[in-house]
Amino acid sequence: MTPIVVELPSPVLLLVGREDFDPPRSFGDATCVATADCVATGIRPRAAGPTTVTLVADRPARGLVELGSHVIETEGMLSLRDVYSREYANIGVEPGHVAVTAWGDDPAGPGELVLQVQPAP
Repeated sequence: MTPIVVELPSPVLLLVGREDFDPPRSFGDATCVATADCVATGIRPRAAGPTTVTLVADRPARGLVELGSHVIETEGMLSLRDVYSREYANIGVEPGHVAVTAWGDDPAGPGELVLQVQPAP
């Protein structure tokens, strides 16, 4: 996928696998958390500038930090959304489960976020 640039009203980006999804309720000390059908990643606040987001199949070649790895359920489409459910991008995947690994340039709130999506093991 071509990278997209987002400036969200809330510094949380969601990757959802179902239309009727259940978002995580808190982050605790993590930057990336998940439920059975949603991965939530904290990104930099709008005041700090935009965040570049890319969905990929392979691990990023450059030195980004792993923010979290999760398996989520999907109906065959992954949708990148903000907390108000506005959609920024989507990709088709096989229905079932996918493994999502979030990579970023800053573990506390990345300005570059790469979401690696692969079939679940």
